[in-house]
Amino acid sequence: MSKSKILKNAAVLISPLLAFAVLLVPYSWANQAFLVEWFGCGCPKVDELGNIIHPDFNANDFTALFWLFITLCVTVASVFLSRKIPKDKLWLRVLYTVGMLAVSLLISYRFYQMMMWN
Repeated sequence: MSKSKILKNAAVLISPLLAFAVLLVPYSWANQAFLVEWFGCGCPKVDELGNIIHPDFNANDFTALFWLFITLCVTVASVFLSRKIPKDKLWLRVLYTVGMLAVSLLISYRFYQMMMWN
């Protein structure tokens, strides 16, 4: 296998992670523009007696669900893309898929922390 074909296959195998880079800016804008208004900021509110009221579902929860959905999509795409790896190397297919899941979860967690409303 030539070097260019190896690089092309590597680029194709890593390409599902581009979904995070593509969706970061539009989701950040939507989060600030209207998601916080719809769901609330996740900040604890205080009632007249001084008790802290935590909202049931807020923009932070929606953000976590959104990035977990993107993680799921990236993982499913990596399962289908793992067919580019030779069939006799099943361990490499599994390692690739698990690696993509781990990297996707790490990116999702960092994006969630970055976009969290306190």
